[in-house]
Amino acid sequence: MPGLPKNLLSTYRKYENHTNSIAQWLTTTAKARGYSSPKSKGVGKSAKAPQGKQTYTIPVKEWMPMASFIAGLIEPPVIVPVELATLLDITISLRQSFSEDSTKFLGDSFDQDSSDRHAFFLDILKNIRNISSPLMSEAHAATRKPNTTSAPDTPSTSAPTYYAERPNDIEEDFFVFHLLLHDLSRLRTEVSKAWAGYKKGGYDLIAASITTNTAVDLARSMVEDLKSVFTRRGGAIRMLQIWYASACIAEGTTEAHKQRPTDDMNFAMFKTADAMFWPAYTILNAFSRMHNVNPHPEMKCGFYGTYNPASNRDRKSARDKFTEDKILLLEMLPEFYFYCHATKPNSSPVENVFACLLQTMFETKEVHLPLVFAATLFLDIHHTLRAEVDYGFKRLIDATHFIVGDIRGELEFHKDIKTETWPKQNDDVMQQFVDTIEFWVHEDQQRKLAPRIKRLHTPEPFHLYRKHPWSCGLWSAVDGDKTQDLLRKDFNIVIGLQEPQTFFSGEAPTISDKCLKRFALAIGASAANLAKSTRTKRGLVHSKKGPKRLRELGAIMQAFKSRICDANGPKDVRAEDVQKVLENSSWQCELDDSDNAQQIFKDIGDTPKKVPAIQLSISKCVGLIRNLLHGEVIEIAFDYFRLHQQCWRLLRIVNYHVREDLIRIYGPEYMQKESELPFIVGYVLMTASRSQELGELLIAKQPGVQITRKVQEGARYVVEGLIASGAGGLIVEQILPRALYLHIEFEVEEDIN
Repeated sequence: MPGLPKNLLSTYRKYENHTNSIAQWLTTTAKARGYSSPKSKGVGKSAKAPQGKQTYTIPVKEWMPMASFIAGLIEPPVIVPVELATLLDITISLRQSFSEDSTKFLGDSFDQDSSDRHAFFLDILKNIRNISSPLMSEAHAATRKPNTTSAPDTPSTSAPTYYAERPNDIEEDFFVFHLLLHDLSRLRTEVSKAWAGYKKGGYDLIAASITTNTAVDLARSMVEDLKSVFTRRGGAIRMLQIWYASACIAEGTTEAHKQRPTDDMNFAMFKTADAMFWPAYTILNAFSRMHNVNPHPEMKCGFYGTYNPASNRDRKSARDKFTEDKILLLEMLPEFYFYCHATKPNSSPVENVFACLLQTMFETKEVHLPLVFAATLFLDIHHTLRAEVDYGFKRLIDATHFIVGDIRGELEFHKDIKTETWPKQNDDVMQQFVDTIEFWVHEDQQRKLAPRIKRLHTPEPFHLYRKHPWSCGLWSAVDGDKTQDLLRKDFNIVIGLQEPQTFFSGEAPTISDKCLKRFALAIGASAANLAKSTRTKRGLVHSKKGPKRLRELGAIMQAFKSRICDANGPKDVRAEDVQKVLENSSWQCELDDSDNAQQIFKDIGDTPKKVPAIQLSISKCVGLIRNLLHGEVIEIAFDYFRLHQQCWRLLRIVNYHVREDLIRIYGPEYMQKESELPFIVGYVLMTASRSQELGELLIAKQPGVQITRKVQEGARYVVEGLIASGAGGLIVEQILPRALYLHIEFEVEEDIN
């Protein structure tokens, strides 16, 4: 699996960039003022460097001489830029935090040379910081906390590139591991915010689930990025074991110490252990050892006690908290095993990364750090939702029953209406989708499989889905006239989601002739018909693109579609995925001081702006995805089938109401079959237009027919009656809130002019 994309920054990658930037600035600044260093270690051309560009590694021991040289310059003195001062502060902070932890945790585990090198580098950074303090710009001295951590200077494409020296020792490797745990902890916080928000109604289930999946994908990518480092020390899990054992020693105890003989771990260390994901690792490791002996693991509910979600976890002892986690995981792991066993012949259309990682553990009998992280998130979700964890399944069942009924209703509605733009293959695809939902969601495959594979304990109905809202959320993801003053909520929402240009090819028209031209564009006429130079031409020029279509919305969800719905799709987060999040989302969010979304909104009609390529921290990226996904839920949940049926029924009523006038104006052949019903709009508009015909799209008016607004007024009467009955807000006010729990608020901005 590939590592992190270039535009996502782990803390270690930022640390590398920062130290390289410090080395670059020190070297280029010193050399530009006459400093000569025969000790620079040339490493030749970089494989990724432009042809002819030299790259050099600058030994740490040369940093102080260069800093002292720069500090001694007088005519003119060197001003240390804000960015460099910030990079020094951040780098010192990272090394200092590790120094405190490693001294406390690892102690004598490091060889003396390794510890000396780490202390030497930290002292150098602090000395450079002290030497450069008098040279810092006033802006940094005043704020001490600027908003940027970018490099102070970017070398020209032909200038040499200088990199910081990287020690190759055990202490440096554990420094990398320390930063990885830091990033995983921040990802865990972002996921916890998503589920806490879901519980309070602030985030949709889909947004919380995809956020969780993405966090685990990023964890996998970070571990893969650093695989070569961890392999030198026995792997990430071995380093976790050493880190935890050393933490116990630092607290004056040991990993093996137990207050009671039956204890599963040293509960005096539970808080520290939980911060480094140790409880989940302990449970997974115990299950894996048992699975190595028993190829078909079974766990009787209640064997380790009964989980009580109504209890208050915050008031529990460390022992009781671990017991609760053990019950939750050990009772669910066999269900995941049989789920993976059941889905092997027919791959599930929804890929849950936790189940995928467990599948690997079931096959290899090995526990890996990304799985430990995913299991911790699974437990955290239960800690947050408690007794409400089943609501995710209720949401899934309600949504899928609604969708299945909606599709079946649409298939029945147009079964006798044949149009060129909707071939039978589309019906087949929709029916296949219904069959898939029925098989995987509405039928309990594990209970059906249990007797065939002779399971000792048949699970409760839909037990895995009920206890796994993370998966349920991923499944849900698959799944100028007076009339303008009227409250047409459903259509207003569609225009807002799709943007007005999709419907009107410009501004919404108010004059009949302009309305007719916009209608012509919508049903397949070329925009060339509107140009002045074509007005004298006979006939109608057809667009090569055909009739206008609705846009595919949910740009961010589309970026994750192949990852969730395709078993062979990409599982890593790619650079283009991150850029797509920044560029393609039409939603915006206002954040509070803690980077939580206070408001998620969409400005209708705003032109999308090109977003420059930027780099994001992994936690900021996950938080951004969580917030914007919540905004996109309405885009994929809006009931277009019901809107289509409502519009079709409206056209039927309009046709019935004005039919006699249309026969008088166009003759009885204006509409010969119901599939031509959309052309009613054009016929009604043309009655009040100077146009006598619309090429081959509409039948020409009868000779001598005068322009009249009578037909439009009749159609208007029908539309107003429909709106007055409440049908114009059926989807927004009735269907979405009741079936999908989506509530939409309207905010109309008044024109101050």
